[in-house]
Amino acid sequence: MRLWQSLERVQGWAGVRSVWREHMGDELQFLQPLLRPMEELAMSVPWPGTIEGRKVVVHDEDDIVAVDRETSEASPITRDDIVLWQLDADTLFRGVAAALGLSGTPSSVGMGNRLWWLGDYVPVEGERFPVYLATTRDAQSLLRSAGHVSALSQRPFVLVTPTRAGASEELNRVVEGRSSAWITLAETLSWQGEGMFEPKQPVEDVLRRFVNAHVKLQATANTARFPTPPGATWPEVRIRFLDGHTVAVQVRDRSGRHGFADMGMVNSKNNTPTVAWELLRAFAEERGHLTWSSRKASADNRKRKQTLADRLRAFFGIDEDPFELLDGGWRARFRLESDS
Repeated sequence: MRLWQSLERVQGWAGVRSVWREHMGDELQFLQPLLRPMEELAMSVPWPGTIEGRKVVVHDEDDIVAVDRETSEASPITRDDIVLWQLDADTLFRGVAAALGLSGTPSSVGMGNRLWWLGDYVPVEGERFPVYLATTRDAQSLLRSAGHVSALSQRPFVLVTPTRAGASEELNRVVEGRSSAWITLAETLSWQGEGMFEPKQPVEDVLRRFVNAHVKLQATANTARFPTPPGATWPEVRIRFLDGHTVAVQVRDRSGRHGFADMGMVNSKNNTPTVAWELLRAFAEERGHLTWSSRKASADNRKRKQTLADRLRAFFGIDEDPFELLDGGWRARFRLESDS
């Protein structure tokens, strides 16, 4: 696919139609909807047998010539020959970001418009990794872009390039030094034309090693994590007690069985459930709504509820409060069922 090489080779992503045709060939018909005519006209045009092309001289609207820089030979051309067409990068990169399943709106972050933030990759809710596109093919320029991204990002990032034309050992060291990932559009996406793309394989497969290195889904002594789908909210969460120590959890198409330790609610001194877990059970027994008239009502519940909310946020990665004030008490924003 010649689009990706064109991103690396066409200066400023602008040129007369013959320049785009040279780089795109027959694929130009698919790119044409993303090309926008510029107000300024070309000052030179490509010409067979020359490196710099011929100089454009406009005598009149209908009298335009291309002049040889050495012999001054002039050949007539038309206005259409000198119209500059610029790539609509915003639309193109929005299509790329959508195909990669990224969150956010792509924007240029410098390096002469050659470096873009495509969005954030969100493998599970609460875990976000910036994705940057660097479009230069020159190894040194690409290395500078990677260094800029490394300084810009506070987290491990995903570096995207059109191809691997700018590959170098130095670039690998920059990416690996930040425990980041490098993928290419040529290897990852299929172009459908007009800014539409399809992944050649699921993006989660492409970035599986990166995600496994930075997103710990299994429980540890201090941290627990459920693979909550990106964008999920509390009303999509279902917790059903199977017994006093275990729950079945489901969020959209993801599910699992977890104990109180998995959810970060274990007393490290004796491996028994914490008061936060017991409060979660109390909410379940009261069908998700705990008030002062409830059997398990207590003045201590205010602090325990906050601890429980913190544990649930950490486990599911959803920032919003999982509880809301209602009728003199709290109601769970998620579905909660008792084992009885």
